[in-house]
Amino acid sequence: MGWIIVAVVLAAAVGPLLWLLPSKRDRRLSELRTAARSAGLIVEVASVPKLDARAEERVTAGGAERLPSVSCAAYALALPAPLPDAPLWRLLKSERENRYLSGWTTLSPPKQTPTPAEGYWRTIQPILDAMPGGCVAVEAGSRRIAWLGTERIGEDAAETIVADIHSGLSAIAELHRELDAAARPGG
Repeated sequence: MGWIIVAVVLAAAVGPLLWLLPSKRDRRLSELRTAARSAGLIVEVASVPKLDARAEERVTAGGAERLPSVSCAAYALALPAPLPDAPLWRLLKSERENRYLSGWTTLSPPKQTPTPAEGYWRTIQPILDAMPGGCVAVEAGSRRIAWLGTERIGEDAAETIVADIHSGLSAIAELHRELDAAARPGG
């Protein structure tokens, strides 16, 4: 009888400690975020609009409108200098039709895209399609290029995923540096 009491007391003491230990997914996310920071990416918590929200997610029972969103992480590549004349956009992964890229949509039109824009979007399409890890959106601004996603890791190494994200963001940044330079007088 004494052993049973000792076992119950030990289980009561050790159980909460085991519950506090991070799960395998938590450890993998920590590795991924640490690798991203080591690669020079800024890691933030973000949200993007949920495009395929059900009706009950869009309206409350009382009839008030909701703005459904998806929580995600943002891995951003800060640009060394602002690019005021580079294209500005946020593309969301979606099956909805889009006149810019198949598989991607926007909620507002891109700004400052080169004329004609078809060549620009043909260059961007393979970069976006190669984005790993549950990418749900990519945004390009004058100060940063960002990957937004749900951080699906799978069995790939964190360094491999981060290298692929960094490579894609760097390719977009380089294209935007060239476009910004060409748009300036004397460029």
